[in-house]
Amino acid sequence: MTETIQTLEASRTDPSLHCSSLDSSSGSVHGDTRKVLLISNRVMHYRVPVYNYFHRRFCESGYEFSVLADELSGDNQKPIEFGLQQLPFDFLKYRKVIRDLRPAAVILFLHMKDRIIWPLIHWLKVRRIPFAFWTKGGNWDDPDSRLKYCLFNYIHALSDGLILYSTACKNFIHPRFHAKAFVANNTLNFESFPRVAESKEEIKRELGIPFAKTVLFMGNMAADSGRKRVDHLIEIFRNLQREDVGLVLAGPGMSPDLQRRLNPRNTRYFGNLQDPEDRQINRLCKMADLCAIPGHVGLGLNQAFYWGLPVITEEGHHPPEIAYLKPGRNGFIVPSGALAAFEQRMLEVLDNDELRAELSKNAALDIRNDASPEIMFQGFHQCVERLAGEQNHGRH
Repeated sequence: MTETIQTLEASRTDPSLHCSSLDSSSGSVHGDTRKVLLISNRVMHYRVPVYNYFHRRFCESGYEFSVLADELSGDNQKPIEFGLQQLPFDFLKYRKVIRDLRPAAVILFLHMKDRIIWPLIHWLKVRRIPFAFWTKGGNWDDPDSRLKYCLFNYIHALSDGLILYSTACKNFIHPRFHAKAFVANNTLNFESFPRVAESKEEIKRELGIPFAKTVLFMGNMAADSGRKRVDHLIEIFRNLQREDVGLVLAGPGMSPDLQRRLNPRNTRYFGNLQDPEDRQINRLCKMADLCAIPGHVGLGLNQAFYWGLPVITEEGHHPPEIAYLKPGRNGFIVPSGALAAFEQRMLEVLDNDELRAELSKNAALDIRNDASPEIMFQGFHQCVERLAGEQNHGRH
């Protein structure tokens, strides 16, 4: 498995390409190159490497990619290569930026609760500026809400294009909009991940992890009332009678109550690991044998799979990334709240080296085949080409 990952890592592309006419320090763009503007709410730190990738690839296709957002996540430590302008939401100010930029296409990455979206989509329509809505298609946490479906449906109707997190998002979209939908499988920029030279045992020794087999949880434990259900893992390990198996927790949002419930014999909590290269969290991924995220897997699944970690989760309202998990091939899904079944699957994978190796190999290969940053970019690129009226112009 290690040889497989090293071979795939060796295929990374040169990240040094830049658009010479883009001033990334000021966020301004100039010259005759066609412009693509992404309008976003808070730009999360894990999106920055993705937008850096988009910036380089759009440059190669004759576009300048820039982002207009109300703020940049305060925990971002990543270098920014794309043009970024931070401006508090104000329709008149955003309208002026768009007028000055004169983009060939606008991509909206906004929530319906971001009130600027409502005047913006109507103004773009009146001004005949083509725009796409980057969306999950609907509310995956409340899929039966008729009101939310109608609001999404209205935006889908006005949009000139739809950029979807996964093919499964089409289930939320009315069939009459499928022709203008483009799938851009949501992912992380794996090319920005550091190479970890240390062995699993070296990492364990340095971090004081004594377990023969290690289960890793990573994610925000407090997000949306603890929807990742780390409490289920903590409960399993409170009662686990195994000296050789341990749990490592990484991420923000650990409540005082959860900390009191940790079993110090078999659990280690590393908090919110942040560094410019994301080296620490990736070292934990290389060190671990299995990733367990009981609820709302999100992009943690992508990162786990990249490092060849099988993933175990529970049934429930997962985001679109759940499509990458193929039960029995690269992980398992157990019934919601079935802690005994979760523990059984977890120990089955940890105790069966042959099974774990097969799941690990499939996880690493599948995420590269299904959700590479290039696959994500191609979904955006195809949509922009359609919006800009230059689809299949032959420049790649």
